[in-house]
Amino acid sequence: MKHFIYILLLLFYACTTSSESFYLQTGDLLFQVGKSSELNEAIGNVTFGESNIHYTHVGIVLVENDTVFVIEAISPEVCKTLLDTFLLRSANLEEKPIVAVGRLKQEYHDIIPQAIVRAKKLLGNPYDYIYSPDNDAYYCSELVTVSFLNKQNIPIFETIPMNFCDTDGNIPSYWIEHFEKYNAEIPENRQGSNPGDLSKSDKIDIVYLYFKKDE
Repeated sequence: MKHFIYILLLLFYACTTSSESFYLQTGDLLFQVGKSSELNEAIGNVTFGESNIHYTHVGIVLVENDTVFVIEAISPEVCKTLLDTFLLRSANLEEKPIVAVGRLKQEYHDIIPQAIVRAKKLLGNPYDYIYSPDNDAYYCSELVTVSFLNKQNIPIFETIPMNFCDTDGNIPSYWIEHFEKYNAEIPENRQGSNPGDLSKSDKIDIVYLYFKKDE
């Protein structure tokens, strides 16, 4: 798989944060390469993330009473998941989950408390299987974009035209069948988001890789 090639190349650069000194913080974003599935393959084939890793999912870290949770939009609904459960759903590289931690840059730290309040209010809302901004359902990166707003209530993460085409410019049969199942049009070029694009945002720094080599 292509993302494993990119990851192997990525492991050659130095990561300055050791596992012994790293702690997740509320408001961190976890970018995940999910285990092999038809959906994850379909997402990975049309999105490219930081360092060309094909991230297929993203969630928001919430630390409560020393327990780490992830607020995420995953079928069938927006939910609060224990970190260990989240990590177990990841694809692995040498028995380590392929998950990267994105942390908002210092100038955005003051918006985190309200972002968490917004994300919590969406717990229980259904997963958005048709990737539409016009319903009360949410897909993973949409949950992030609608939660992290600036003081003017504008999302800090800009939306982009959604892409469901492969590198040859064709829409894979998976997506055609998926949207037919829900009697919906493929939202090609409609404004939206994806985990890969979020991982490249200039609003965050990638501060830790769960799959990095031990130092």
